[in-house]
Order: sequence, then C-alpha cells, then structure tokens
Amino acid sequence: MVEEFVRFAEEGHIMIVSRHGNGSNGLSSGVGSSRRSGAHSPARAWAAIALSAAVMAGSLCACGSTSGTDASPSASASSPAASQSPSSTASASSPSTSASASASAATGACTTKELTAKLTQGAGGGAGSSYPYLVLTNSGSRTCTLRGYPGVSLRHGDTQIGAAAKRDSTVTASMITLKPGQSAHSALRIVNAENFDAADCTPTAADTMLIYPPDQTDAISIDATGLTGCADENTQILYVQVFQPGEE
Repeated sequence: MVEEFVRFAEEGHIMIVSRHGNGSNGLSSGVGSSRRSGAHSPARAWAAIALSAAVMAGSLCACGSTSGTDASPSASASSPAASQSPSSTASASSPSTSASASASAATGACTTKELTAKLTQGAGGGAGSSYPYLVLTNSGSRTCTLRGYPGVSLRHGDTQIGAAAKRDSTVTASMITLKPGQSAHSALRIVNAENFDAADCTPTAADTMLIYPPDQTDAISIDATGLTGCADENTQILYVQVFQPGEE
C-alpha cells in the first residue's frame, strides 16, 4: 500500500491528505496537533486538497519518465563528417608517372648479346701510341642504353696479355640511348710495346681483344691481329675512356 502525505500548515492546523494503493481513489482528511480551536475555512480546505492532488500527479509523472534518461539521442547519432571516406583522387596515380615508369622498364641497359663490336682507326696514332675507337652498335630489336667504361684486354689464345685497360677520366660519363642500328664509341690508347725494355715488357703478339660492355659480365671477342701487348702485368699499355655517342 502506498500512502503520500501533504502537510499544509495554516493557522496551527495540519491537514493530512492520503491516498491508498488498494484501488480506492477517495481522499480522507483529518485534523491533528491543533494548537487552537476554530472552524476550518472551506476555501482553505479545498486549496489544500487541490495542492495535494497536484503533488500526487507530479509524483506519478516522475515515476513514469525514467525510460528517457538512459540514452542521449545526440550521443548515439553518428557524425556524417567522421564516416566520410577520403577523396579518391588522393590515391589516383599520375598518368605521366606511370608512363615514365613503363618507358624506363622498356629501355634498359644494352646487354652483350644485343651489341656488336669493332675497332676503327679513330684518332690515328703518334708519339709511340695508337688511338683507335672501340665501337659498340645496337644490333638488337629494342632501344637500350650505355653508360660508363668498357672492360678491355688483349689476349693470345686463351691467355690474357698483361694488364687490362686502365680508365682514363678525361671525359665525363653520360647516359647514351641507342636505338636499333645506332652506335657509341670509346676512345682507346694503345702504347707501342716497343717503347719498353723487352726484358720488362716481354712483348707478345695478340690475336683477340676481349670487351665487356658496361654493367655486363659476358664479353665480346673481336680480332686484334697486328696488335702487340706486354705480358708483364706491371707494364701498362692499354687505356680506355667512357662511351660517347656515335662512331666518332
């Protein structure tokens, strides 16, 4: 049973209004703790009853409104800005970058099997040395590149004659693009073996020249009949420069 009390003090009287939860909707009133006697004012009595009814109604409303206090609509709402994905244009690849990468992949270093080699007169000879050009030609079907020094040595049969060519840094290396049929050259200097003491040089006739294109481990062999090298490895007679465009 539920009983609610509203006390209304007026001129020393206390009016008690009660409600019972046994199904009765009636109101009962009584007088207690009166300090003085006297007739109750009907207006005051009805005011007290109205006040008690308002308090009871407010209590009922408060009891029935608890379901709205547990969740906040604003807290459960998702933020549209937070759920938006980044702009798809940020991840898009640049067509020019892709094209450059494809071109770079297609144009690699010239391999040994794509090249043919020969010696030309070049700058001729004088002062105890000859200056032929070593020419490499792109004999393949694709465009390729050359950069840097070739490896060059003289041989007799299967034996290398003396030291391999020493690099001459007179010319700065640059990237050379060779289309099929195009060539590049490296200027050689071959010192005459006769310029050295025979005991120190041990002159030996060469029959082939072995050439390693830049960045390659396979060699090209060409005829070197007529050239003479020094078998002594400490006697340097070969010098080589970086490749330059064209045959001369």
